[in-house]
Amino acid sequence: MMKRERLARLLVLGIFVALPLALLGYQYGLRPLTAPHRVIDIVAAAPEAGGFQPDSIQVQTGETVTLRFSAPDVTHGIAIGPGLGIDIGSVEPGQVREITLTFDHAGTFTFYCNTWCSRDHWRMRGVLSVYDTDGSLPAPSRDPVIDQLVAEGVDIDAAHSGQTNHTEAVALVPSPERGAVLLPNLTVPHEVGNSQRRRTHTLAEAAALLQAANPTASEQDVIDAAAALWLPSPAPPADTARLYQQNCAACHGETGSGQSLSTITTASEPAAFADFSYMLHMRSDVLYAKIRRGGMGTDMPNFGTLFMPDETWALVDYLWGLTLAAE
Repeated sequence: MMKRERLARLLVLGIFVALPLALLGYQYGLRPLTAPHRVIDIVAAAPEAGGFQPDSIQVQTGETVTLRFSAPDVTHGIAIGPGLGIDIGSVEPGQVREITLTFDHAGTFTFYCNTWCSRDHWRMRGVLSVYDTDGSLPAPSRDPVIDQLVAEGVDIDAAHSGQTNHTEAVALVPSPERGAVLLPNLTVPHEVGNSQRRRTHTLAEAAALLQAANPTASEQDVIDAAAALWLPSPAPPADTARLYQQNCAACHGETGSGQSLSTITTASEPAAFADFSYMLHMRSDVLYAKIRRGGMGTDMPNFGTLFMPDETWALVDYLWGLTLAAE
């Protein structure tokens, strides 16, 4: 009887201790040693527990590497950008997800978490540096949109009227659908109809120009027509909604309301893109710059190291869609 009990205990010990240890030994010891290329293990822990470990990786162009992400605490979503289009999905606690990559050009990329994991979620970033064969790393390129704002003396962190005086704002509810019907019967100044100019001016300025060109039009007609011009056309790519939901909704709300479960933890109140009075005086290029550079004095991190410029513009268009859909 004693012998059977001892054997049973050894069997249980083997199942619950030896087998997991053997699996771990294979995953983290034998497999990396026998792999045909370099295997890099990355632990994704909540920022309070250290964040990504390691948080800096160096590879060379032409080198094939396997990145293996594990999560010891909570669920993390893993993506790599900009311009790579890599989203390996969620890594659950105790799970390992991996991806094998070969980089054909040098550059600096970011691996990051796109699932809200803690109040310091924005710190979940790591740097992947891909060096050229001569050991060089391309210098970061300047953003012409941000440079132009600096040249104009525009402070992208300054409060605008939508932030400081919501009572001023618009009692009218914009209807871009109604505005699209009205536009053919209105005089539309060239500068208002210019898509590039709309990136550097506000919807309020467009409404003022429309009103001046159509003095008999009602204020509601003018607001509706201006909203129709501001509604993105064509609509942002389908994956832009995913980018917003993964990276922005946790603070700004799924519909751009500025309210979410994490709002109480942020240093300042997140912008409410669905609030027409807030967006009426906001320039699209300022929104673009805020996304790419981040917001000083807020919990808004930079996304210029995650997204390409065209993805950022698509996100700006998506924000306008939230504004003008909130009827």
